[in-house]
Amino acid sequence: MSEMPRVTVLTSVYNGLAFFDRAIPSILAQTFSDFEFLIVDDGSTDGTAEKLERVAEQDSRIHVLSPGRVGFSRALNFGLARAKGEYIARQDFDDISYPQRLERQVAFLDSHPKVGLVGTHYVIEDENRRERYVRRWPVDHESLVRAMSKAIPFAHTLVMLRKEALVAAGGIAEVETITDLKTWIRVAQLGWELANVPEVLGVHYVFQMSHFHQDMRYRKRQRVLAAMQAEAITKLGMAPWRLIFPASRLAYAFMPNVVKRYVRRRLVGSMEEDLD
Repeated sequence: MSEMPRVTVLTSVYNGLAFFDRAIPSILAQTFSDFEFLIVDDGSTDGTAEKLERVAEQDSRIHVLSPGRVGFSRALNFGLARAKGEYIARQDFDDISYPQRLERQVAFLDSHPKVGLVGTHYVIEDENRRERYVRRWPVDHESLVRAMSKAIPFAHTLVMLRKEALVAAGGIAEVETITDLKTWIRVAQLGWELANVPEVLGVHYVFQMSHFHQDMRYRKRQRVLAAMQAEAITKLGMAPWRLIFPASRLAYAFMPNVVKRYVRRRLVGSMEEDLD
């Protein structure tokens, strides 16, 4: 790793002892090697901090930061303030990046200077609904902006941003939940374009004890998401009629899973494909 790496991989973890076989080995196996790996321990009490220190001794690219228990967004921003990379690759501790993820995203940002944020297609392993599928969101800026009126068209764990864009947007939004969509709205407001690499480059796991489920009850989260979709419509200059989508989000939380899947695939347009 150079003194000024091209990429900073930024991770926050709280009591992640059960997931050392996911993010860390997947990042260390990347085909693109010019990165630093900042792992912010958010006050873990289960032995995670001690194990992280042992892992860091084995690879000089790994740096463990320990600000204490500050919360998800603040932990990420603590790491962002110390990041050296031109690009910031987000990575959740309990998710996986495929080997060519960083290579593909770096190449994309290098060749698209107007793009401030790039995601990927990805696999979802949903243990709650017992579903496994590929999710493919749109890849161009205009379609992604419109998609933000309906949902969050990126997996936070698989986005890469220009550091200058993320810093100018105020870092990761320090709100109670939906930190990602709030941040992406701010990036787009600054005039940066959004994109997705049209390849499946990682796995996002959804499970009952994940950060997603611990921080907010599902139906409350849907209300907050609806409010942020409305914010995206207003702040990004979309047609007012699109407010029908956040209004519909309030009913979505009460639908059976089979109906939700139909809505996601036929009405929202997340382009999902079931896997065996």
